[in-house]
Amino acid sequence: MDRNTHARDAQLRAISVFGRCPDRARVVNRGAALVEDGLSCAFEQDGHRIKIDMPTAIGGSDEGPAPGYFARAAICSCIAIGIKMTAAREGLRLDAVRVAIEQDWDNRGVLAMAGASPVPADTRIAVEITSTEPADTISEMVDRALANDPWFLAFRDAQPVSTAVSINAVQT
Repeated sequence: MDRNTHARDAQLRAISVFGRCPDRARVVNRGAALVEDGLSCAFEQDGHRIKIDMPTAIGGSDEGPAPGYFARAAICSCIAIGIKMTAAREGLRLDAVRVAIEQDWDNRGVLAMAGASPVPADTRIAVEITSTEPADTISEMVDRALANDPWFLAFRDAQPVSTAVSINAVQT
């Protein structure tokens, strides 16, 4: 069985199960990041661990990519995979999906400097698809994929976020 057929069959099985038992579709993802000495950070979730750091120019030790690297990787890969998933479910053949991102930043923002925002001033996402399918069919499918893409929507749309802070006192 080829990988595209496997992707389609697995999704259709999940849709069938979740249609009968919606509670099985609800999950909670838990991960945690820990920074101790310096700015180097380790994030762990589900047995996977990644190293994150800041560039030396702003106090990091460059032991890993900065957090924005992973955010951009997440949105690009989520869009690309989501498009392939949608195409597989709909029986459309895609030879390749490439998603690129460009963001404009004012790095003063992350340093809390007056007059600068810490968020991107602009984000541009480019989707490039190689396929023998009709362009209109692919374009409409991409619209459907983006309408259900969790990280694209989380990045694009405001959402509720709650924060809980606890302080562990250090005894001296």
